[in-house]
Amino acid sequence: MLQFVDGTLLVNSRFMKKIYEGYGFSVSHRFEGVSSGSNVDVYFENPADSGREVFLIVIEVVSFAQAWIDIYRGNSVTTSGTKITPVNLNFASNNSSVCNVEYGGTYATGTQVHQTVCPGGSRIRAVGGAVEVGETVVIPEDFNFLIRVTNKSASTTDLSIHILWFEEPLT
Repeated sequence: MLQFVDGTLLVNSRFMKKIYEGYGFSVSHRFEGVSSGSNVDVYFENPADSGREVFLIVIEVVSFAQAWIDIYRGNSVTTSGTKITPVNLNFASNNSSVCNVEYGGTYATGTQVHQTVCPGGSRIRAVGGAVEVGETVVIPEDFNFLIRVTNKSASTTDLSIHILWFEEPLT
């Protein structure tokens, strides 16, 4: 933790420093009309020979209805999906992320490493929920993970997935 003279606390000063240097990134996508029992996948990869190590800060899933969230690592892509372009969190930086992020492809899942639920509700209590998944994770070159969100409600819903990370050049 970093504390400024005025008493303000900065919880993840390393992440803030990487944003300032132009190596902090974000990606998000909203999925509309996900039918009951269906799932959506977001694939995230630090490719081989990227020259960077990736430090995952947070994965946030928000849903209007109850959902299951499963995370797998060591996945393989059968059919590529739609690319999502990472956003540099320093608007003045021209640095691009080395990570490949996509959704909607066909994926053979690897090892399940996390499972949780996103709360839902019914009728007037159908408020949905937000879930923050996991802690900081280090993703070396040639590693990937897959976020699978399954709509477990009895109706169609909208949901979103948001990922924050920073990259460190290998020495």
